[in-house]
Amino acid sequence: MQNDLKGLKTQIDESTLDAKFVDLCKPHLEYEHVKDLTIMAKKSSAAAGLCDFLLNIVAYYDIVVTVEPKRKALAQAQSELAEANTKLAEVNAYVADLEAKLAVLIAEYDKVIAEKNRVVAEGEKLNNKLSLAQRLMAALGSEQARWKVNVARMKDDALLLPGDVLLSASFVSYVGSFSKKFRDRLIVKTMVPFLQKNNVPMSDNPDPLVLLASAAIIAEWGGQGLPADRVSIENAAISVTAERWPLMIDPQLQGIVWVKEKESTNNLQTTRLDNKKMLSIMEKCLEAGNSVMIENVQEALDAVLAPIIARQKIKKGRNFFVKVGDKEVEYQ
Repeated sequence: MQNDLKGLKTQIDESTLDAKFVDLCKPHLEYEHVKDLTIMAKKSSAAAGLCDFLLNIVAYYDIVVTVEPKRKALAQAQSELAEANTKLAEVNAYVADLEAKLAVLIAEYDKVIAEKNRVVAEGEKLNNKLSLAQRLMAALGSEQARWKVNVARMKDDALLLPGDVLLSASFVSYVGSFSKKFRDRLIVKTMVPFLQKNNVPMSDNPDPLVLLASAAIIAEWGGQGLPADRVSIENAAISVTAERWPLMIDPQLQGIVWVKEKESTNNLQTTRLDNKKMLSIMEKCLEAGNSVMIENVQEALDAVLAPIIARQKIKKGRNFFVKVGDKEVEYQ
């Protein structure tokens, strides 16, 4: 009997105890002398102990019956959770592998797209070059006839250069001091008939300005303040191409404005004969290669300027020098 009572807990834990025995026992546990152990203890201490055991074992049974399903459910949930976590880990690993492969594919795709864009851009660039080349070839083809005419004309003009150049040189050397009326008279009635009489090849209507200055240079002079009349342009051409230093008679102060603007890039220095620092200015400008303009020049010049005006250069080694007073200054 004692062993049977001890084995009840094991049966309850192992769920081998039939529930009907517990149900048959519960009505008897409702008796007052069973619930109140002091009453039973007065009758029999052994019976009181047995009642106490029954009360506790039934309570234990109720607890086990109530908790066990929950424990099984918990165990099952834990098992399912572990299985789900295992599957989740496998899925995460699979996803990570797919993402790594996707990253490689995306990188390769970006590389291919970049190469494609580069090739497309290069193709567009080459197409543009081809289009320009075709347009250039078409333009050159249309210009071929005109070039042939120009080449033939230039060959013909080359045969006329001796007279034209001689006329232009004579114009620069001798015509600068005259007014337009006398210039035209000298060219039309003196120089041109003389050259024609001596059978010097020259153009039919020779113009010295054609050789002395181009249209672009004349436009540049105009932008520098030179008046647009024929005489002013001829004077500018003479002053630029003449071997000697130009002497300008400029009562309207038009020439000085043009000279200052034109030579501003050469650090033009302006001085006068009565300036005590004139020789110093001349020396510095000769050494630096800057331009000098002497204002208010009279009929006579200081003798010290003669070597400069005459360009009496002295060569020493690879350099040239000019004498200014007692000093020899390097000529740039």
